Amino acid sequence: MVEIRDNQADNYLQDDPVRFIEVILRHIAQTMPDEIRGIPPHLVWNQIEVSVARARKHGLTSDEDIISFVSVMHEISPNFDEEPTLKAILADTGKTPHERWQALFADTPALNAAWERAAAPTFYDYKAWIGPDDEN
Repeated sequence: MVEIRDNQADNYLQDDPVRFIEVILRHIAQTMPDEIRGIPPHLVWNQIEVSVARARKHGLTSDEDIISFVSVMHEISPNFDEEPTLKAILADTGKTPHERWQALFADTPALNAAWERAAAPTFYDYKAWIGPDDEN
């Protein structure tokens, strides 16, 4: 009998990086088509690659957490994780990456205000879509 460990199931989609990006792309296209309308498909693909890398920098490893992170980058702001309150939560080494990710969504006045700041047009930084290899 084949045994699948929990962490294997959590990372199942990532076993095939191209398929993982395709799954995320379909998810974004279905759940938030307005956020990618008018963007050439190859650029959306690049945005997703950058987003996945950014999620992993925060220690996120499960398929679900990474897909959620990419979704938030598309829905709120590509640099939402730079908002000071959100950034502090993501940097809290006293919690696992999954716990930190979940903590971002607590319904508190401070977090609600942080999300509002992150979603403000003046906070948006398009350069967050550019991967380290693309900077020059």
